[in-house]
Amino acid sequence: MARVGLSFSDRSEISTASKAGWSVRRIARHLGRCPSVILRELHRNSTKTRGYQAVTADVRAQRRRARPQLRKVAGDPVLQARVEADLAASWTPNEIAGRLRLEAADPTVERMANSPDARGRTVSGEAIYQYIYAIPKGELARKGIFLQSKRTKRRPRTTGRTRGGPIVGMVPIAERGEDAAQRRVPGHWEGDLIIGKNGTSCAATLVERMSGFTGLLA
Repeated sequence: MARVGLSFSDRSEISTASKAGWSVRRIARHLGRCPSVILRELHRNSTKTRGYQAVTADVRAQRRRARPQLRKVAGDPVLQARVEADLAASWTPNEIAGRLRLEAADPTVERMANSPDARGRTVSGEAIYQYIYAIPKGELARKGIFLQSKRTKRRPRTTGRTRGGPIVGMVPIAERGEDAAQRRVPGHWEGDLIIGKNGTSCAATLVERMSGFTGLLA
């Protein structure tokens, strides 16, 4: 069975072991991983000033995982034109994804009126959401896409867990200003909560968007 990617718990152990002077092979044996996996992790996620930090490494890994979804839409001009046209027509990302799958599966299904032809192409609703949130709100408005519309507002995935109320004072990513979205000025921070294995530990991260400076609250 293929091994899953490194978890935050794995990265915490790598950080502790590397600071203790363990070799790459010793860390790999301890975690039951291939040495090349550990070597690549240290190479990709270490900084010149602070070395390897578990929180910083985990944040970087999460951002890299999101990039292929952004390229899925942005890297295909035909698909991008179709997605943007349907969003401007007030279709939700999940509706667009479902319609594209239907058109790809059944050649007799006609495309929607005023929608560019993208037959044969498919994309997930999640990938469309990632694409939307990577675009500054002002640019979305120029394209005729308005995230505050009830039809384009994202509905969170159901996980079976009871969700609490909204965080007081929180500004949704889709509603942040262009200075923050485009990293024009310092002082805009993003926060995230990372929960360790089995929920026995947690840490909060704060990332300053312009400089990339990362802080940890444990």
